[in-house]
Amino acid sequence: MDYFSGIAGVSLTFVVMMSVCAIAILLLIFGLYLDLKKWSRGVVSYGLEPEEGKSGSIIAFIKAYWKQLTSHEGVHHGQSFWKSLILDVCLQRRTFRASKGRWFMHMLIFIGWMGLFALSGLMFAAELTHMAGVHFDIEAFRTMLQFPNQILGYMLLIGVLIAVVRRLFIPKVRQNTNSYDSVLLITLLIVVITGFVAHAGRYIVMGASAFTGIDAIFYDYEIWTLGGMMFFNTYVKELALTHSILALFVGLAFIPYSKYIHMITSPLTILVNKGGEK
Repeated sequence: MDYFSGIAGVSLTFVVMMSVCAIAILLLIFGLYLDLKKWSRGVVSYGLEPEEGKSGSIIAFIKAYWKQLTSHEGVHHGQSFWKSLILDVCLQRRTFRASKGRWFMHMLIFIGWMGLFALSGLMFAAELTHMAGVHFDIEAFRTMLQFPNQILGYMLLIGVLIAVVRRLFIPKVRQNTNSYDSVLLITLLIVVITGFVAHAGRYIVMGASAFTGIDAIFYDYEIWTLGGMMFFNTYVKELALTHSILALFVGLAFIPYSKYIHMITSPLTILVNKGGEK
């Protein structure tokens, strides 16, 4: 089975793309391993290194975390695990109380990012199932996912654009933004935009270029290819490959090596503290 992504008009095979995915996943796992090693040595803040000569054990760290998570002693807010998970992790109640605008931005990015990740995993599972000999219309399944894919993509795009605007026009946020934050944000914006362009070009090449009604709103292929410009038709496979590589290595593998790691550390901290601020 071939993927739509490719080079010089030639699609990459399933094996090649799965090899690239495997590299990204291995980098993710290795990064998480390094983070766990640091945490086991008493370092929980991003960008800090352990004290020289201080050793730790990942297993000991996991055991200590679990003990604190299940303990009713120490610093905590007295909430149940599920209440903390739903209100403070999933719904980000603390951020909502601090700033409703920032909460709206965070929720758009969180839901869009995690939703697109889930849809990609679902499509990957469907492809493996189809290759294993379970016969079903995989193209119909792919088409069924296009609408939620577009919705989630726009949620992520709007969230990232709000983040950009905040850093450009709100003095306090701009002062707290360094070049590293800007590079991460711009890179994420490029990932989202290349995704829309690759998605649009794919369907124009397939001949799906005229839509009416709700399709004109969410299946906006002509807009993202600037009216179906020949450039997008010619290099659509390369654009799709660019998006795939960026999504895998920036949106996934790079998480434990960057400030994106807060998507993991913040929920862990909130859960172990039995909830957020009251």
